[in-house]
Amino acid sequence: MPDPKASPRIIKRYSNRKLYDTERSRYVTLEEIAQMVKAGEEVTIIDNKSKGDLTAVTLTQIIYEEEKRKS
Repeated sequence: MPDPKASPRIIKRYSNRKLYDTERSRYVTLEEIAQMVKAGEEVTIIDNKSKGDLTAVTLTQIIYEEEKRKS
């Protein structure tokens, strides 16, 4: 179980829509981010250029993709 005092994992989203996990120093997929969240990790997705918070938009996209796969 993740440490509740730990800071959230930062994922940077680049203009080419690639997602970069700054903790593991590698690119990740939406599915991998979904697994992190399901495992109880707190993630924050930020736009690399504008530094805007894209967490809600990205998590919504993950939910949409999962629902689309089910139907």
